[in-house]
Order: sequence, then structure tokens, then C-alpha cells
Amino acid sequence: MKVRYEGSFEVSKTPEEVFEFLTDPRRFSRAFPGFKSVEVDDGTFTIELRLSLGPLRGDARVKASFEDLEKPSRATVRGSGRGAGSTLDFTLTFTVEPSGGGSRVSWVFEGNVGGLAASMGGRVLDSLARRMINDVIAGVKRELGEAG
Repeated sequence: MKVRYEGSFEVSKTPEEVFEFLTDPRRFSRAFPGFKSVEVDDGTFTIELRLSLGPLRGDARVKASFEDLEKPSRATVRGSGRGAGSTLDFTLTFTVEPSGGGSRVSWVFEGNVGGLAASMGGRVLDSLARRMINDVIAGVKRELGEAG
């Protein structure tokens, strides 16, 4: 099942600070709900998570790499994941630009979901995905030191 989400959010940090954070797996991976560990090896990174989204529960492993890095404004991440009876192949592209006294992060996530997640149907999957997206954005803001 193909999925696509996009959005934006603002933070008070400079574009350079935000880009540095978002392209450092050891730092940004802590923004994910259920974060367990991260390994960085030769241009790729692997994040282990504990999923707890409705019927999607259990350990998950996501392996990805950065492509098309254009410091300090744009990056693309490609990867795949498995866990909780589901699979995911994805591309995430984000841009960081000045906004007011801080930065605006705009992002587009495109993926192909299989297994249990795909069998739940579009509305249920969409609801769970949006909840996770909101949690990740809140985690990014938290890790960047933004007030809740």
C-alpha cells in the first residue's frame, strides 16, 4: 500500500543548527517514540524502536541512509524497516529554511507499506501514521530544546 504524507513545522533554532541535528542519526533518532538504540556504520544507520501504535506493537528495525545532502537546506533519506508484522520502504525529503527568528522544516514522506500495517486499511493506517508523525515532530522539538 502506497502512502504519502507531508507537512512543516517551525523551531527557534537556526537552519544550520536544525540541519545538523536532522542529519545526525545519533541525535535525531532519540526523537522517535519507543527509541531503543541506533547504530551508525559506513554511511548507513539502523534505528531500533519499540512500536506501540494500536495493533502495531513490538520491536521494529529501520535501516536508512542519507542521499542528496545540500547543506544546510535539503536532504533525502531512503530506507526500509520491518517489525510488528509489517514492512516499510520509504523516502523522506526535508528542507530547512529561515523563518522569523528560527527555521521552518518542510518534509515529504513517501512509502510502500506491507504486512499487518497494510491490511488495516487506509483510514486506520492514516490515523496511526499521523499520530506517529505528530509524536516524532514533538520529539524533534524536545530534542532541540523547544518548550513543549
